[in-house]
Amino acid sequence: MTELETALKELGSKTGQDIALDENGSCALELSDGRMLLLQERADLNELDFVATLGTVPDEARAAVFTDLLAANFYWKETFGATLSWNPDLEEVVLIYPLPLAGVSSESVETIFTRFLELQAAWSDRLAGLVADVQEDESGEDEDGDEDGDDLIINP
Repeated sequence: MTELETALKELGSKTGQDIALDENGSCALELSDGRMLLLQERADLNELDFVATLGTVPDEARAAVFTDLLAANFYWKETFGATLSWNPDLEEVVLIYPLPLAGVSSESVETIFTRFLELQAAWSDRLAGLVADVQEDESGEDEDGDEDGDDLIINP
């Protein structure tokens, strides 16, 4: 058994899931809150990729949302080493973190797994907020559902 296989087996025993890569080097995990996580071994790069979808972006919101995502992705400024990507086939934003397999251990896999799930949750929420902000701006309504400017009285 390789160090990676051992690490995944130990992680599985801690999370209550059977975590093992299939013949394609993949493992899809459904989390208790319904989120999905894909583990993908990349033998060509000697890494294990942690991959998660974050959500969709409506056509009308893409320019604004993608600008924010690209800025956050710059030198991994707000992604802590993970990369935000756009999957054009599924039309979803994807978060990917590559874990180098050189020197991999059970502790490193568990640490990255835990941190990646936290990052996935935070970015899913942030993406939803960015989309909502753009849609709110386009609808001309504020948070209360009122037209923008209703709270401003110029000449009482």
